[in-house]
Amino acid sequence: MTNDRITRIPAPVVPGISDSVRVTSGDLIYISGQVGFEADGSVPDDFARAIHLTYAELERALAAAGATYDDLVRVNVYITELDQEKLAIWRTTRNEIIKTDTPSASTVIGVHSLYNGATIEIDAIAAV
Repeated sequence: MTNDRITRIPAPVVPGISDSVRVTSGDLIYISGQVGFEADGSVPDDFARAIHLTYAELERALAAAGATYDDLVRVNVYITELDQEKLAIWRTTRNEIIKTDTPSASTVIGVHSLYNGATIEIDAIAAV
């Protein structure tokens, strides 16, 4: 399903992202930082697993507001100890999870630490 109120403008230099997004009238959903922990509350040992769990939390928050990944217009991703290897793992895993030709505007930010030792956190804005 696509959201016809959202116009994504692809980035001219970096493939696979939109550098801006226009939203016409309607509701916006602001989703605070989502992190993915194992069922026992521990941080996953595997970074790709942490990404999957974090996007599952984002998807849960979107669904609670009546939205899907297609409704995302802005995503901020925070990754601890960000380097080129982690960036590549994030991009590959994100592309497996969110299958779209027109991704939201997004920023990936390297940070020192996150809540309770998490390795990735995502906040987002969606339009419905």
